[in-house]
Amino acid sequence: LEMEDGNLRSVSDFSKYIVYVDESGDANWSGVAEYPLLCVNYCLFEKNLYLDVLVPRFNRLKFEYWGNDNIVLHERDLRKPNKIKDGAVRSKYEFLAGDRRVSFMDDLSKIVREAEFKCFCVIIDKEKVPEKYRVFDPYHISLSRGFRQIQDYLRNNDEEEMGKHLHVVFEKRGYADDAALSKAYQQIILQGSLLAPISGYRFQNFRLELMDKKSNSTGLQIADLTARPIGNHYLHASGQRERTDQRAIEILLQKLHYCTGDLCEVGKYDVFHDTL
Repeated sequence: LEMEDGNLRSVSDFSKYIVYVDESGDANWSGVAEYPLLCVNYCLFEKNLYLDVLVPRFNRLKFEYWGNDNIVLHERDLRKPNKIKDGAVRSKYEFLAGDRRVSFMDDLSKIVREAEFKCFCVIIDKEKVPEKYRVFDPYHISLSRGFRQIQDYLRNNDEEEMGKHLHVVFEKRGYADDAALSKAYQQIILQGSLLAPISGYRFQNFRLELMDKKSNSTGLQIADLTARPIGNHYLHASGQRERTDQRAIEILLQKLHYCTGDLCEVGKYDVFHDTL
């Protein structure tokens, strides 16, 4: 038995799944020519496989290449190590050079490919969003859409988990942003949307968790590492960018699920246009 919100919960009340969330792109309406998106990636893991298989493999990878696990992997740092301000952190990424970097990326790709998890990704193409929706935080828009996809997936594939407490873990982004996210979460769990209630969607069993970015969470790192390749795929598919390295997205297309109602499609993601 455990205490939660002042109530005594049985361990059996907790879902066998957990969700880790991270994003690529700026979580505001400012446009950046290089990457004019906010891509929020909701990664659903089955806890037993996460704890018994993925976490040990992910940590072992760090020991093999750095001799310890005191490094938090970020996609941006792997892509632009020269932009890292902290010299100690920068030196760890710069240690991956030449053949060593190639070998590391191959091993990391193998771990992600073989890991059992689902991605429910919400892409907000900022320049295409009508002005009337810009009163909402784009991150909060993704929240209601991501939650609905996860609930639809569970309804279609594992209905017994629908009523259990599902922890959704976000990385902390600062006091003001965290407070705003918590407020939006409270609204969304009650009515399924930032606006009027949506029939059939309530998320009272979704439990918001905010985790420090230095926590070295495997789930948050996987969500971070896999978000930008999905965004790049959208930019290419929509004609906004030339094709980039396809190795990552070829792996992720097998894990991406777009669920709405009774339909779940593999290899697709949610692109926000004009429905909250």
